[in-house]
Amino acid sequence: MNPKPGDSGLSVSTNEPTIELVLTAPEALHDPLILHLDALGFEAFWEEADVLKAYMPASQWRAAVREAVRELLRKQGLPDTIEVRTIEPENWNARWEAQMQPIAVGPFLIKPSWHAVPEAYATHIVLEIDPKMSFGTGYHESTRLVLQMLPDCVEPGARVLDAGTGTGILTIAALKLGAGSAIAFDIDPWAAENAQENFARNGVADRVTFRQGSMDVVPERDFDLILANIHRRVLLEMLPAFREKVRPEGYVLLSGLLREEREVMLEAAAAQDLKPLHEAVENAWWAVMLKRSL
Repeated sequence: MNPKPGDSGLSVSTNEPTIELVLTAPEALHDPLILHLDALGFEAFWEEADVLKAYMPASQWRAAVREAVRELLRKQGLPDTIEVRTIEPENWNARWEAQMQPIAVGPFLIKPSWHAVPEAYATHIVLEIDPKMSFGTGYHESTRLVLQMLPDCVEPGARVLDAGTGTGILTIAALKLGAGSAIAFDIDPWAAENAQENFARNGVADRVTFRQGSMDVVPERDFDLILANIHRRVLLEMLPAFREKVRPEGYVLLSGLLREEREVMLEAAAAQDLKPLHEAVENAWWAVMLKRSL
């Protein structure tokens, strides 16, 4: 079994029933399906062979969502029959935590607080992340891609902006690599609590300012580095603001994108004078390091 987080990690509200959507689809289609299902409001996903399960609070399951799921399946060339069941309130975090183990990504070791650092990774930079209901644990390809590129664009004392911070993992990683300060924001109220707990847990809280909201809560400019692991639609909307906020010759790291979205993102980036320096892929996912022109 392979849990994969959406915007809210492998967690949904535990004080109301949950809808479980069960789809039969080849593993190669799981990532694009997850991307679109997340946009429809599904908050958690579970993969096992050719079965993909998606979860959302029962209060959000409506006829329009059902039809949108069927249309998505048809566009992917799949039968539009779906299986839906209602699950009574459950502690999804406890279920996922039982599966979480330390994972090495580039120079980093990502681990939850209840695991010790394995001796073999004693020299790695430790990122201690308890996910709760926020996205960003290192268990998803899109997060790992950013972590692998970070050492190449974090300069000593850099000012960082983390758009859609989730658990705060990317902010923490940048600061532990030598960045001087960071502003992290997220629209998810769970991220406000989770990210700040993780900032404190990793000893970087005094160098981070968290703000709940979107780009409108960040009047500052001239950031040395902007991080954004979100979806294509949101990234396309934010690109002009990223160009405005990053200093000349500053870096913008984008992730949360599928390989098939590469061309449209590079075209949009070029329109903002953001030039690709490095690209990375893992499975169906793609990320890019951009640099603003002078």
